[in-house]
Amino acid sequence: MDKKRKRVVKRRFLNSKPDDDSRTTVPAALQKIKLIYYSEGYRDRTIDDYEMYWAEFFSIIERSFIDEVNSDDFRSYIAYLKREKGLSSVTINIRLTAMKAMFNRLFLEGVIKGENPVFNIKRLRTDEKVIMGLKDDQIRRLFGAINKESFSGRRDYIAMLLMLKSGLRVNEIDSLEVEDIDFESEVIRLPGIKNKNRKTRIVPLSTKVLGELKMLTEKNRQHFGDDCKYVFVTNIGNPLLPDYLRKNMYKYASKAGLVGECKVSPHKLRHTFAINFLKNGGDIRALQLIMGHADLSTTQVYLKYDEEEIKERFNQVEENDDLDV
Repeated sequence: MDKKRKRVVKRRFLNSKPDDDSRTTVPAALQKIKLIYYSEGYRDRTIDDYEMYWAEFFSIIERSFIDEVNSDDFRSYIAYLKREKGLSSVTINIRLTAMKAMFNRLFLEGVIKGENPVFNIKRLRTDEKVIMGLKDDQIRRLFGAINKESFSGRRDYIAMLLMLKSGLRVNEIDSLEVEDIDFESEVIRLPGIKNKNRKTRIVPLSTKVLGELKMLTEKNRQHFGDDCKYVFVTNIGNPLLPDYLRKNMYKYASKAGLVGECKVSPHKLRHTFAINFLKNGGDIRALQLIMGHADLSTTQVYLKYDEEEIKERFNQVEENDDLDV
């Protein structure tokens, strides 16, 4: 066989795909990555989210074997999410990060042979997001729309007050148990299982919030018995469903005339807490610990002044400026 013929045969051999029996199918690759994540203690919700993104990705690119996936498939996936589904760059980056994590792991485990298709895939560029809190007048109007004479209204008031004054996430409110509150030390101790970064977190409580929580837990025991372990429950003593408080907050915002004027949500109250904490002299490191941020850079976004603060500080300087030209 001449040299030219040998080169052609060698090239065909190197570019050829292995038999189907020896190739890893897409479902088999998914089961592999799920097994890895389960064995390393990933939370069920995280694995469920990853599985959902995986299914969406392969429904778009339509590949049967994991070794068929290439970089252009990921670019097509990004284009589909942006153009067809109209998702924001931030949302797309969340899904892309999950997909890249799975493919990188499969590559390290040797499931993906040859080139890693996500090696050159970059996250989408995003515009800087200005984090705005609620103004004092808006907070008063929002809280003033709650009927605190009813059980459900008082419960919602206390839950919203806890988000505003201590920065808890809404899912942390939903899952808060009486045993998480140390009334003597005046703190909430959230165990690692309830935190995103899986570390125990200490959340200090103001005197007012502590008093409201004491009153609510006592009422819960009176109405639903001593075995009522959750702090925030329905009128029949059941734990709150996800999105329950969010929907109620929208009703209060509508009643207060805030819809269209500002965005009202549980996370907005958490933002407002962080902004007010720093504005009133709080320390950035303490805020990081209270809010449960794994990285200080996440907390530092609250150091940026909002529009009203910039104008206020400019006016202060202007009053002291005696240069007249």
